[in-house]
Amino acid sequence: MSKILDKLGIYDLVAVLLLGISISTFTILVLQLIYKIQIDTNLQVNETLLFFVLSYFLGLIFQEISSFIQKKSTHKNNRLLKAALKTSSNSHIYLTDIEKSGVYSYIIEKLNLNPDEDNDNVVYNYCKFYILENGDTTRIDKDQSISSMGRSLSLYFALLAFVVLINSFFQPSTVKIILVIISVCFAILLQYRCIRFAKLRYINIFRTFYYKVIVK
Repeated sequence: MSKILDKLGIYDLVAVLLLGISISTFTILVLQLIYKIQIDTNLQVNETLLFFVLSYFLGLIFQEISSFIQKKSTHKNNRLLKAALKTSSNSHIYLTDIEKSGVYSYIIEKLNLNPDEDNDNVVYNYCKFYILENGDTTRIDKDQSISSMGRSLSLYFALLAFVVLINSFFQPSTVKIILVIISVCFAILLQYRCIRFAKLRYINIFRTFYYKVIVK
């Protein structure tokens, strides 16, 4: 098992495997505590391996579905990228005007782009692929993993709230209503976390490129 985990990257470990384990564990708790369905959690070696495999594929399913939804919503027309590219001289998170203009001027001249056109996506792709090929991507991979996990868990809790709410119409329960409220709160919180770390990833890619290429 340890050898298998060593071969997985940080994204697979956090955004897929850990996600699947979290979803599996929370679902088991809900079934046991809310719906009184008894599930044997004393897993043997073979059963533990099966649990990890099933959790991985469960995480993969939620990862792909949430990614598709994200592309049709927050990432459509580069909305999130444009929001991340807003500059601020009073924040250590957002890019400064000097950092942003330095990156754009360099890449526009390098690729002979029209400065009057919308070059956000081209500039971002140039920075991203340069960093992936030449830079330390540990921080960027971490931001992406946390963002992806938050996105998928947000979808899970939204679905959980919907399913439990529908069920509560047929079998009313105060506990179920509380679970719905908690799930909705988690869905909103995790979606906010997803967007925040997605923005940080964009910003860190631009900032890393600026200080590794422009300033250097």
